[in-house]
Amino acid sequence: MGKAHVLAICVPAQGHVIPLMEFSVSLAKHGIKITFVNSESAHKLLVNASPAAIKDDDDDDIALVSIPDGDQPEILKQVIENINATDGSDKITCVLADPGLSWALEVALEMKIRRAILSPFAATLLVLKSSIPKLIQVGIIGEDGTPTKKKTIQLSPTIPAIETSHFSWICYCNSELLKFWLFEYALRCNKSMKLADKILCNSNYDLEPAAFETNPKILPIGPLLTSNRTGNFWADDSSCLKWLDLQATKSVIYVAFGSATTFDQAQFQEFAMALESCNRPFIWVVRPDFVEKLSEAYPEGFEQRVGGRGLVISWAPQQKVLEHSSVACFVTHCGWNSTMESLISGVPLLCWPFNSEQVHNHNYICNVWKVGLGFNRDEGGLLARQVIQNKLEELLGNEKYRANALDIKEKLRNSIKQGGCSYSNFISVVEWLKE
Repeated sequence: MGKAHVLAICVPAQGHVIPLMEFSVSLAKHGIKITFVNSESAHKLLVNASPAAIKDDDDDDIALVSIPDGDQPEILKQVIENINATDGSDKITCVLADPGLSWALEVALEMKIRRAILSPFAATLLVLKSSIPKLIQVGIIGEDGTPTKKKTIQLSPTIPAIETSHFSWICYCNSELLKFWLFEYALRCNKSMKLADKILCNSNYDLEPAAFETNPKILPIGPLLTSNRTGNFWADDSSCLKWLDLQATKSVIYVAFGSATTFDQAQFQEFAMALESCNRPFIWVVRPDFVEKLSEAYPEGFEQRVGGRGLVISWAPQQKVLEHSSVACFVTHCGWNSTMESLISGVPLLCWPFNSEQVHNHNYICNVWKVGLGFNRDEGGLLARQVIQNKLEELLGNEKYRANALDIKEKLRNSIKQGGCSYSNFISVVEWLKE
């Protein structure tokens, strides 16, 4: 009998690729063969950013494969058939998919292959998505996912209340097309949960106990961390780590808004001036597409005035930055990967959510875990520099946020150690895959 062989397939988005790739690397270290399938567009970005990012020198058990963008069940079936025909006894034994790719699980079911999903977002959101049929039945949302009225609901007696206007498929979505796609994604997640033999989540029991109690089939295996963050679409600028070495302990403001967030020029300038006014060292991750006409976007004289105090880079080795002793706080869009990386590093957060799940994460960060502060986005419009500066100073001036973050850090670290809940769940998955 050959090795267990997992075909992992992902939505072609940075926040989805990273956790699935990190989980794949962890499985490979336990002797499981991985074929990682990406869309052609994501595959090109991944390979160009870091050709050797997913391989250790002594590990050749992860193969990257690309298929055309979009839903491609017939092509995926052909990929599996080709592997099974040419790979000797190492046939595909499990399809591991992003929950939004229910069609991939349907292919696996048809081919009598075991099926698992890995959620790249919070377990509470899996519970929310699985509640959609009931929410429609009782009239809280329509057939298209739109709330019938603004109200507060509870998914279970112990899960924190949620505003219907903050459902992940509509929150802060100005585009009808995006709303449609996000709701379709939620419906596909529901289908995947029914098709999957295992429902895994990059979360932790200590973060969301009520969600795991509500649906015990969801197994927390996070935080998923490898020695190097894998799955990046942009090359890391590791020079920032040497710059951090020169800064005082807990002095640096780290700013990164993920792979998709954009600012208009007015907001970009207000934020730049807020960083300048704080008079603290900072690292600001500014992707080339973060704002239009980037070379002209900075306030006049900004770069000269902040001098060596401010470092602007296009992409950061985020996990290593957050673990650095010089980092004081993290200004974030509240993506789930960023949230988990900050929590396991004990770094307090300043939350600036933009859409979808980010508002849910913001609520947990500020109101449940109490490890950060956030802005009131419901009012819309421009966030003024003074508002941003005041929030930063409030966050950095109150040690309770860091104390709470360090408390969660200890719990998360213990959970992924041998004997911890997430570690034990991970090992149970490894053993299941090898059966």
